[in-house]
Amino acid sequence: MPEPRADAQRNRRNLLAAAESAFNAHGAGASLDDIARAAGVGNATLYRHFPTRQQLIDAVYEERIGALCVLAEQMRAAEPAGAALPAWLRAVVDHISGSRGLRDAFVDAHHLGAGSGAPQLAEWHRMTDDAAVPLLHDAQAAGTAHPDLRAAELMALVAAVAHAGGGDPGDARRLLGFVLDGVGRRP
Repeated sequence: MPEPRADAQRNRRNLLAAAESAFNAHGAGASLDDIARAAGVGNATLYRHFPTRQQLIDAVYEERIGALCVLAEQMRAAEPAGAALPAWLRAVVDHISGSRGLRDAFVDAHHLGAGSGAPQLAEWHRMTDDAAVPLLHDAQAAGTAHPDLRAAELMALVAAVAHAGGGDPGDARRLLGFVLDGVGRRP
């Protein structure tokens, strides 16, 4: 399949950025007309890229989840063993607590578990768990995380923190600090 034209790629990027902003501000029910206008395109262009509202929502959140997974790899390469995990978890909480839609999707994905609910939620669950595994193993090997903690359990805790933070990244970070204290291995 040929690569989309440069203007089509630009329109898609602009639509995703405008949609993310709108969904963060107004939730999943944000006006599609306003999103198209903010992206500098017409409604036909929006619907050509994203025939349904749900496809647009999924694309926005898929992009954000993908960015978190890439960040996990980058932090693992840049941070000392054991330090990358809490740094990444703080970034995850910051990233999702600022977006009501992403927070709800993340909580649903980690509450329902892989294989339950919408296929997209199960895929996000798998992606974030897979991103957490090497960081958690490094922390366990460094002695900074309980050796019996599983990535799925850790991500469920993070989802609960993001939900309990109620959209305030500061509150979510504070709660995450308590969780990380409990996750940390005691001497």
